[in-house]
Amino acid sequence: MLFHHTFIMTNLSDYVSPEVIFSLYGKRGTMDNFIKEAKSGFYFDKTDSPLFLENHIRMMISVLAYNLVNFLKTIGFVKVNRGMTIHSIRLTLLKVAGKLVKTGRKIYLKLSSYHVYQTEFYKVFERLR
Repeated sequence: MLFHHTFIMTNLSDYVSPEVIFSLYGKRGTMDNFIKEAKSGFYFDKTDSPLFLENHIRMMISVLAYNLVNFLKTIGFVKVNRGMTIHSIRLTLLKVAGKLVKTGRKIYLKLSSYHVYQTEFYKVFERLR
């Protein structure tokens, strides 16, 4: 019921429509969110070593991890959950107390019975299989 005002300072021409301007800046904000997730979730910007080669290899491993998580999102997640960040994926699916039990014929992964997202974990696991 209240008005929502948004002000954008731009150097684009006066002949560009507001819809195009909002579309451009919306895409830019989305890309900034991808960059922020890459920096904070995969530590793209971490340079511990004074040697370029070591930092380059660390970055390539981070790129590989980023691509694997995006591959996991496209194959293992339903469409609603594909927008999850790496932090929420870690908290819901990867940081789980569990035990690997090996019997004569099979290997079982027993998760804690207190794990809240146990059904989601097994759904993702089944989609990956």
